[in-house]
Amino acid sequence: MNKRRLIAFLGAAVGVIAIAGPASASIQVESVQYGSASSPLPMNSPETLSLPQFNTSLGTLTGVSIELSAYDTISSVVYNATGQSAAYSGATAVMTVKVTASLGASDSDVLTTSGTGIAGPFTSLSPIPPGPSVAGWASIPTQTDTINPGNLGIFEGTGMLPITISADSVGSYSGTGGSSLFFGGIGYSYGTVEVDYSYDSQMVIPIPEPNTLCAGLAVASICGIGFARRFRRTSSRA
Repeated sequence: MNKRRLIAFLGAAVGVIAIAGPASASIQVESVQYGSASSPLPMNSPETLSLPQFNTSLGTLTGVSIELSAYDTISSVVYNATGQSAAYSGATAVMTVKVTASLGASDSDVLTTSGTGIAGPFTSLSPIPPGPSVAGWASIPTQTDTINPGNLGIFEGTGMLPITISADSVGSYSGTGGSSLFFGGIGYSYGTVEVDYSYDSQMVIPIPEPNTLCAGLAVASICGIGFARRFRRTSSRA
């Protein structure tokens, strides 16, 4: 390539605009809560939560990590059917609380936590009925479960992703009292579901309006022609 063509080429190259830069890894975090410490999720009463989907305009979704964190408590309960206050001792509830968060029918889209606690033994005087009375309670250490779903397609969109939360409990109960005192237990749960969207974001530079781009190319071309003429006059004098 001779110098004249090189100068003209460089003049035209001024108008070339880069429209995309290198991709960078990013994480978008979404979190929702089920129940609360003051109003926990009742046992065997499913609740549906909604998590925002990943908006693909941000980039290309490369991975999803979902974590369920459950905070469970249990209570030892005394049922008094005597019609008057009655003493009891050793009221104890041993309970396992299981929480599941389901995103779909597949087993790979279900999170599960399971924790066991012991409430008791408690000794006190049962109040006069009606209704059961709580002898005491105990908390279960925080339980977590994490999954990395294989089907990323269900997480892409601009809507909401439903997640069904359910909790159930099983246990054994004991205590000493009159023949009309009965012992049982109640489980409670609340917690959070967090989803982390990993994606590659593309750095995009806006493209100029057509009129602006044409004007820039015209100026660049004129500059290239001027440089070429100057080079030709300089060469003739040599």
